[in-house]
Amino acid sequence: MKMRVQELHPMLIHAPLTLLPSAAVIDVAAAFSRGPVLDKTSRILWWTTAAGGMLAGFAGLAATQEVKADTPKTRDMMFLHGFTNAVIVLGALGIAAWRTGRPASLASSLMGMGSLALVGYSAWLGGEMVYSEGIGVNGLTMGRAEIDQRSPPLLSREAPRRIARDAVKGLGWLLSRARGVFSGRERIEPRAFGVASIEQALESQPSTERLPSRIEPQPV
Repeated sequence: MKMRVQELHPMLIHAPLTLLPSAAVIDVAAAFSRGPVLDKTSRILWWTTAAGGMLAGFAGLAATQEVKADTPKTRDMMFLHGFTNAVIVLGALGIAAWRTGRPASLASSLMGMGSLALVGYSAWLGGEMVYSEGIGVNGLTMGRAEIDQRSPPLLSREAPRRIARDAVKGLGWLLSRARGVFSGRERIEPRAFGVASIEQALESQPSTERLPSRIEPQPV
């Protein structure tokens, strides 16, 4: 079975998901122990986390253009996952830059530990996208011809160009969607948050009272 370019993101994401908790925990230990070895180790781990997150994020932006998510819920789940990951990566970069010229402190430790909640939510949402909604599970959402058109083999000559092109398009889509949401012109489908209580409340409403859905055009 050929590995496709959309599968690069799930392959790379495990590194920052492992490194960030390690960096946060060691940063706490360094802040309390004032040990130079722990301090240097946590500083290196923050930069490694940021670099791994940027690489996985680049692949993730490309993947948004290579999988099929053509309902308001799945598209907004993908937006929330991508936006949360962007916040996490920017936060890791900020902490790494802050720690470059400063020793570990209570402030940096609290920021690092606080980021774990976002990491947990984003990782869980990524799992929901795949296992509950089938996003990226090609056999469930696309036929062979569409799979080949959207996501070529990772080791093909076309793959580098496709990843770069789709990452740029994915970034444009993410920023455009974020502008629409934060300006109030667009709303996020409530079911996209994956919160059971919201879904149950919506399902209990009569069909005439449910919020209207907005289906976005599927990127090519």
